[in-house]
Amino acid sequence: MAHSHYHKPGIEKYDFDPKLRTVSIALMVVGLILFVLGIFTNMEYPTRIWTTMLHNTYYFLGLGLLGMFYVAAQTMGYSGWVILVSRIPEAMARVVPIFSVILGVVLVFGYKSIYHWAHDGIMDPASSHYDELIAGKAGFLNPMFFFGATVIYLVLWSFFTLSITNNSYKHDTNPGMKLYTRSRTLSMMFLFVFGISSSTALWHWFMSIDPHWFSTLYGWYCFISLFVGAISTTILITIYLKGKGYLQHVNVEHFHDLGKWMFAFSVAWAYLWFAQFMLIWYGNIPEETLYFMDRYENYKIPFFLNFCINFMLPFLVLMTARAKRSKFVLMFIASMLVFGHWLDYYLLAMPGAVKGAAYMHDGHVIHNFGFGLLEIGCPLLMAGLFLFLVFTNLSKQSLVPVNHPFLRQSYEHHTNSI
Repeated sequence: MAHSHYHKPGIEKYDFDPKLRTVSIALMVVGLILFVLGIFTNMEYPTRIWTTMLHNTYYFLGLGLLGMFYVAAQTMGYSGWVILVSRIPEAMARVVPIFSVILGVVLVFGYKSIYHWAHDGIMDPASSHYDELIAGKAGFLNPMFFFGATVIYLVLWSFFTLSITNNSYKHDTNPGMKLYTRSRTLSMMFLFVFGISSSTALWHWFMSIDPHWFSTLYGWYCFISLFVGAISTTILITIYLKGKGYLQHVNVEHFHDLGKWMFAFSVAWAYLWFAQFMLIWYGNIPEETLYFMDRYENYKIPFFLNFCINFMLPFLVLMTARAKRSKFVLMFIASMLVFGHWLDYYLLAMPGAVKGAAYMHDGHVIHNFGFGLLEIGCPLLMAGLFLFLVFTNLSKQSLVPVNHPFLRQSYEHHTNSI
């Protein structure tokens, strides 16, 4: 639906709200204090400490990485409606290099505490800790491959997130098609790299926490879980900026489409969750069922809460077009999903790490480390850092990509939905 009164939006600068800056710093300080206290009260369980750090560092890194995926996918799909909100996932993507450094440090110093397969003697037939099944996976589960691949993942992700966002920002002062064409080339390259590494990285970092178990759906499942989190985070930041008087040309149609993405991929997540669970339950093969039995028996509340928050809630609430066009409804569901998929990653990581630690405690079985200062402090610390970095990046560039060739399409975005 074209409008003859279109006036090209100009540069729109965001000033980092001092209150929000204070909140982000307060989250970091409070989170750090609680996290340090949690470390001192769990010194006998280094597995819990390092796994908590892995879980939270990768979750917030992943929100940025999937923000970059969203921008790249929309770029390759010639999508125009999203342009007015694209600077938000771009700002989220700028956190990837910083969180990559933190994740690298966690993996270097904590991998023997997190991963059962990294324990001494596991692959040595002469050792009392020898595990024949894990030894059979030595070609994939070995320190040289693990750290070599980790460096490649993190360097490539950091390179592409910085290159694509820098190119986008440069376009604001260099009109024409040259930089847009370059953004498509970079996006295509990134999507190729991401398509492979998004699965293999999660095989290394999370699936190998349960080294006796594997799933061919794992990479897709982890990708969609974080993708819903990234869309939800984009919605929350857009609503916040809109409420502060920014992004004046973002209208209810943009929120409706973001809501459709959040709804659709919540259903896709549930499909993979149920497909994996149902097939393993129906097959009833011991080496497959151990993954779900452990979570069902020892993490029953978060196990069911995970499914209810991440599927039943968005499915029932976002069914209608009217719900997707309500900023209050979107804000509530998006907030729940950011937490829900954080919980999903907790269930991906902690139960397997606990079981691995129990194997090495000479018969002292640990079923559950519980939920305490570590699990509260670390996400607060990482969330505060994430918010600080994202809004700092937003304040450095125009909120509107003024020279994007599809800007008018986003400006005049309307649908026939009611």
